[in-house]
Amino acid sequence: MWHDGKETALVAPKAKRIGVYLDQQTGLVCHLLLLTVSPMLSQSSSSPSRASSSCGPGRSWAVRLHAVKAGRSLEQLAQSVAEEVGLENHGQIGQLEAHYLLCQRLENTADVDSALDGNPHVLWHSQEHILRRSKRSLTFNDPKYPSQWHLHNDVKQGMDVNVTGVWERNITGVGITVVVVDDGIQHTLADIQPNYSPEGSYDLNSNDPDPMPHPDGHSDNHHGTRCAGEIAAVSNNSFCAVGLAYGAKVAGIRVLDGPLTDSMEAVAFNKHYQVNDVYSCSWGPDDDGRTVDGPHPLGKAALQHGVIAGRRGFGSIFVVASGNGGQYEDNCNYDGYANSIYTVTIGAVDENGKKPFYAEECASMLAVTFSSGSRQLRSIVTSDWSLQSGTGCTDGHTGTSAAAPLAAGMVALMLQVRPCLSWRDVQHIITYTATQHDADARADWGINGAGFHHSHKYGFGLLNAWRLVNAAKVWESVPFLVSYQSPVLKANEDIPEYPKTLTHTWNVSLSDLRQSGMQTLEHVSVTVTIVHPRRRNVDIRLVCPSGMSSLIGARRSLDVDTTGFTDWTFSTVRCWGERAEGQYTLQITDYKESTLSSGVLKHWKLTLYGSSLSHQQVKERRRVVEDAMGGQYLDRSFALPCPPGIDVPSEIVSPFTSSSLKVCLHMVPSVLLILGVLSPCFRKLTPLGGGA
Repeated sequence: MWHDGKETALVAPKAKRIGVYLDQQTGLVCHLLLLTVSPMLSQSSSSPSRASSSCGPGRSWAVRLHAVKAGRSLEQLAQSVAEEVGLENHGQIGQLEAHYLLCQRLENTADVDSALDGNPHVLWHSQEHILRRSKRSLTFNDPKYPSQWHLHNDVKQGMDVNVTGVWERNITGVGITVVVVDDGIQHTLADIQPNYSPEGSYDLNSNDPDPMPHPDGHSDNHHGTRCAGEIAAVSNNSFCAVGLAYGAKVAGIRVLDGPLTDSMEAVAFNKHYQVNDVYSCSWGPDDDGRTVDGPHPLGKAALQHGVIAGRRGFGSIFVVASGNGGQYEDNCNYDGYANSIYTVTIGAVDENGKKPFYAEECASMLAVTFSSGSRQLRSIVTSDWSLQSGTGCTDGHTGTSAAAPLAAGMVALMLQVRPCLSWRDVQHIITYTATQHDADARADWGINGAGFHHSHKYGFGLLNAWRLVNAAKVWESVPFLVSYQSPVLKANEDIPEYPKTLTHTWNVSLSDLRQSGMQTLEHVSVTVTIVHPRRRNVDIRLVCPSGMSSLIGARRSLDVDTTGFTDWTFSTVRCWGERAEGQYTLQITDYKESTLSSGVLKHWKLTLYGSSLSHQQVKERRRVVEDAMGGQYLDRSFALPCPPGIDVPSEIVSPFTSSSLKVCLHMVPSVLLILGVLSPCFRKLTPLGGGA
């Protein structure tokens, strides 16, 4: 439970500032007053010290004495009473005036209670007995819980998700449903069944309501069950392990056990989205170091639709894994799920807090959490299917597939204390609370213009359940999303050979932003079309006005594609919280092979996403978040008001295009639905075009 000392220390410096404002005269008066009072305090606190020693089991009495007669102190009266009944006076009990501890001598066998009953100076007395008290700590009878180092790491301080303090405050994900979009979940398993949500589940491979995985001779379909166990495995059932959000419900959408189409993916992203709060997706395009792919038009539209209409207007939360192609130099900016503004992209670290060999890095990654590492390091202990050769429990869950469900579980804890968090609120809170943990120079940490640390390897840092939940408790919803988009900037220029760089800039002025009201950034996207005979040779960077640089298009040695990029969108979160106005610089370098022709930048486009939060408001939110880290808002009935959620009727919601989305993202869905305004907006949405 490393949350207590570490997090409370964050607010301690506030107390030190009080004395700064005292003038010399006031300070002198206070000093003299302390000199006067301190001997009294010292005397008062030291006088009852004798009562702190024990008399031995069954040989002590607590007594309360009558008011003192003139000329006789309470101490003298207590001494007199003790002698009269054959006991020893061990002094006042703490700071309780007229209450004394009297102890029986070993040789004294007199009836003490009768003697005290008959003493005129004793108002009340009670023989003391040994009380049974235990330290308030969490204990689980699940046999594998002691091996779940990612939940409580007694060996390496700070190398766990820091969740036990949250559990101690009865925050376990109650009332929240996390759906695992995967190859199914074995919901009959002892660790899953009590927390299983059939209402949130479906089998898109077999087109029925039951997402039970099917045994397969070529592939173990246990992936989804393992992810579900990480999130919500039942506690104290004497079976296997404990889920991070063991009070939450878990559902399953079976979609990966067969051919997957764009339409199936779209259905999966929005299936039962008024039941399911968080979608955990531990999958993506091939992690082979040469694939450039992501959601297709229907999948994109479903993600956009989910963050608007899901969860009764507060929006679905999509958590995705960054990918396991690190050993192939793959990068999650070539994964359209991981670089989407609508998802929470999570990478992995091992039990030492280091990036494992398989973990991908990118400028669009939000944060990391724990998973497996090299062979000598531990993997994740979780539930497993019991079909084929499975035992219902495993200590071998690995990859970013294991990291994303842990993040989804932490989001469930956040939603329990603040149900109206939107997908952007969750992204902001992660940005504000993730911790910089690897000080190695190779970790590539940079500090942006808003003071946030970011690394291409670790995002904004390590997820910390204690920090996430405390921040969620005091979080005020961010203003609505606004965007700015440059025109398509035609170039048709050859990309020079390294060390030269092709540089293009675009200036965004305050007048450009005035209509939208954008002041600070969240996501920044660049869409490029580049013709190139060997895609692996291209290096693409974006520099924000603050000077913060993002490697958005990393070189991949296995990517021998001969076509380049066609309207591919890269993104970065490294400029989060910075001022939006200023000059943006695109830098492209060609590590050209002598036998190949030069690449050509055909055209590019800049898109900014942000809000009306000012630079000063970002700083103030950071202060509020840090001030909440002592846990004081979790220990009392403190709650910021949440607007009521509203069910969005399906008949008034059409698929979104990017243009129609901009119109409705400028509105506050819950309020406008109450007023009946949003319905016409949804009706006017244009049918889905060729590219959402």
